[in-house]
Order: sequence, then C-alpha cells, then structure tokens
Amino acid sequence: MKIIRKLFSKSWIYIAITLIGISLKFYQIDYKMFWYDELATVFHVAGADDVLHVSDAHLDEIVNISEYTALLKHSANDYPLIPQLKKQLQNMNLNPLHYVLLSFWYRLVGDEFIHYRLFSVLVFLLTLPFLFLLAKEMFGSKRAGWIAVSLYSVSPFIHYFAQEARYYILWAFLLVAIHYFIFMAAKYNKTKWWIWYVVFSILSLYASALSGFMIFQHLVFIWFVKKELRVKFLIVSFIIFVFYSPWLIYLVNNRNEVFAALAWHRFEVVPWWAPLLGLVLGYIRTFSFYQNYTLFWDDVFGNITNAMKIETGINILILSFLIYSAVYLFRKSNRESAWFVLLLILPALIFFYSLDIARNAITTHWWRYYIFNAIPLILLVTGMLADKTAELKLRFSAIYVGLVIVALFSVFTISKYEYWYLGGNWQQEFVDNARQLSDSEYPLVITDFVWANSPVEGRMHIMEVLVDCTHDNIDILRVSPEIRDVDKLIEPGKYSDVFVYFASESLENNLKTQFGERMVYQEGRVGTPSWRIKTEE
Repeated sequence: MKIIRKLFSKSWIYIAITLIGISLKFYQIDYKMFWYDELATVFHVAGADDVLHVSDAHLDEIVNISEYTALLKHSANDYPLIPQLKKQLQNMNLNPLHYVLLSFWYRLVGDEFIHYRLFSVLVFLLTLPFLFLLAKEMFGSKRAGWIAVSLYSVSPFIHYFAQEARYYILWAFLLVAIHYFIFMAAKYNKTKWWIWYVVFSILSLYASALSGFMIFQHLVFIWFVKKELRVKFLIVSFIIFVFYSPWLIYLVNNRNEVFAALAWHRFEVVPWWAPLLGLVLGYIRTFSFYQNYTLFWDDVFGNITNAMKIETGINILILSFLIYSAVYLFRKSNRESAWFVLLLILPALIFFYSLDIARNAITTHWWRYYIFNAIPLILLVTGMLADKTAELKLRFSAIYVGLVIVALFSVFTISKYEYWYLGGNWQQEFVDNARQLSDSEYPLVITDFVWANSPVEGRMHIMEVLVDCTHDNIDILRVSPEIRDVDKLIEPGKYSDVFVYFASESLENNLKTQFGERMVYQEGRVGTPSWRIKTEE
C-alpha cells in the first residue's frame, strides 16, 4: 500500500496518462464522417457562407463525384491568400480567427479532411504547457500541473473536439492561455503578463464572441479579489475592446442574422429545470461521455436502459466528487485560487441558465458552447487531488484512477461511432448512404439536393455522403424536379446500381411516374426516404 501511495505522489504516472491521452487524439481520427459543421468550416475557409452553393452548370447532367467533392479542395482551386482572407472577413460569423488560421494551415500541410482535424490536434497539444503552468501556479506544485494536464488529455469532452475540424478546441486553448496570463498578472502585477493577456484576449474574442463573457468573469475576480488592480484591468479591458470593436460593430449591424442562426435552439415551452439539467450534465461530461441520452428532457424519463442507469450512477458519483472538490478548495486552498476557479464557473452557469429561460431555448444542452467550463472543472479537481496525493491518501489516488478509467472508456466508446453527434442516430442516414455507394461497384445517384423539403440542408447533407465515400467510381445526376426522360440519360448496362437520395416531393413523384415499379423504396433505413431503381440490361 505504501508503494502505491508513493507512486501517486510522483509525477511520472500523470505524465504516462498524459501520453496515453495524446496518443488517443490520433486514434480513429479519420474514422468518423466529415459532417455538416466540418464542411461549413471548409467552406468558410474559402470565404463562402456557412452552406454549400452549387451552380447549375451540371444540372440535368451526369458527372463524376469528383465534380462535387472538388469544391472542398482549396489547394486545387488555387485561391490567392489575400482575396481569400478578405472574403472571409466579409461573411458574418462569430469565430473568424479559426478560418484565418486554417487558410495558412492547409497551404502548409494540405487540405485533405484529416489535415483540418490535425490542426485541432496541434492546438490541443499547444494547450498542455499553458494548463500545466496555470495549475502549477495556482496550487504550488509540478504535480498539480501534471494532474491537470493528464485529466485534460483523457477528458472525453476535450477529446471529442480535439478530433473535430471546428473552432472549439482553438477557443479552449486561448481561454486556458488568458486564464494563465490574468492569474499571473493578478499575482505578480508585471507589465509582461498584462501585455500577453491583452494579446491573447483579443485573439480569444476573434475565436469566439463568447470570450467576452470570460473576460467579464476575470473582471469580477479582479473587482472583488484583487481590488488594487481594478483601474489597471479596466484600462486593459478598454484596449481589448478597441481592438475587437470592428468585428463587434459588424456583428451588431448583422444581429438579425446572428439571432436567426441561433433560433433553432428555441422551443415553444422549456421547463425551468431543463437548462439546469443541461448545465449539470455538461459539467459531468468533462469526465464521462458515453451514452446516447439526456439531450432533450423527454429522454430522461423514457427509453431507459440498464446502460443508462449505470452511467447515471457514475455521473452522480462524479457530480458528488465535484461538489466535494469545491468545498475542499474553499476550505483548504489559498483564497485567490479558490475564488478564481469559482468565478470561472458560477457566472457562466447563471448566464446560460437565465438566457435559456428568457429565450425558451436549450442552448445548455448543446455542451460544445461551453467547452470553457471543462477548464475550471479540471482545475477544481486538480487542487484537491494534488493535496491528497501529496499526503499519500490512497482513496484519492483511487478516485483519480476511477476518473481516468471512465474517461478512457468514454473515449473508446465515442471512437466507435461513425458520426459525431451522440445525442441520437439521425446522422446514421448519411453514413448508410455513403456505405451503400462505397459497396457498389459503379453506382449512379439521382437527386435534386433536397433533404426534408430543404434545398439548403440537402446540399450540405448530400456533400456529407459524397465526401464519406471510399472510391470515386460514382456518378451523380443532379436534376431539376420536373426533368423528363431520365431513362434516356442513363446508358444501359453502365451502372451496377441506381439510387435516389435526397429527392424533393416533386422529384419523387416525377420519378415514380417515369420508372413505375422499377423504383423500389428502400426499407429499414434511418432518415429521409431513398429508392433503388432497377437497372435494365
């Protein structure tokens, strides 16, 4: 027992866990489909809007799949850098920095889909030294730094976004950096820390407009805990505001577009407890994230499985441990560290809960929007574990091991899915379609790029299918809904299979009229209707 206690008082075991977490960022990184939001990232890099715009150049014409997938190959299109950046900054979005950085990245590394995801892995790696230094300064030991880094490395919540071609992990990196710089500035009040805080705060705002709320939380910390620095922080905040104001003005001028983009979060009626449930579950997801449930509140009371009961039990234990860690932090840790962590958690909880109640929304259930809370939660746990492992308390070493085991189990469970979203299987439709095309020797797809009566969604979803196919021996016939004589466009005996995906109701009825009994509905498939047209020899 004494040997085990001493093992956990050393740093090497936490370094080993960190290395495992780092290596897992490359595990199955190209397995998941390149989904809707990731496609939007690629289009934004080109300076497009968030959805795909397809010209009518090949309407009613059979073309190879590469005619569409090439839209995602920016290097082949040879976009000049400066015009590309200008075009990006003419489009309204809340996180322009990500696309600017990717414009340089794909020119250096490549623009295959895995390259965009590897950028997120690189940013994840850059986060680790900042988190190490932050935890070390807050809790006064290298062990604390390694505990924080190890928990961050194996966190399934962080893993989820470190493998995704989206801005969230970049935002998390910049938040860790500004937390570190403001803590150092508050502790030592040296000019260099304030300068670094200004620089990284500006970058974090351009990574996500929500960083403004993080800076507000720093203001609250300074205002109530480091009162002698109030004036300096206000000056620093003004400088940050000046440098962000051009984009802020742009967002304000386009606020209707911003509100419209977020309108899908809203519902007619939201129970008072639903946003709170989302927040609490979001906190737990830092360490445990492996079941398809509790996205919407009606899932909580229906379709309960034994696996869900087991995870719920584990989640309750984790929540209890987080509460214990918070109490310990205030009783045993230094005042500045305790308040720093608390004021990175509570204001966000109040803000998001109030916002959802006011809007009848469930933003709190889309946990990616507050990835920032994973950082203070890891720090919260780190402070207590660093002290207890130094005291050779075996049960707390066991708790650390338990957190790591649950986290790693969650990571491996997440890695089994071919789609990103663990709140349901609606994306299985796109995976199934891509697999069906990939398994066919030489298929033809007939479509008018309409999904669930939406041309906008249809364009993006058909692209999800096409980029997930494993060979290029696939042809696409994008048609107008009223097209006639489709049979005459299809060369007899050329195609092994002819499928109809993402067809509007008008096209569906039109094709049924033309092909009759040859057009067979595909039973037992998730999502929108699809058909197979029997080919004629």
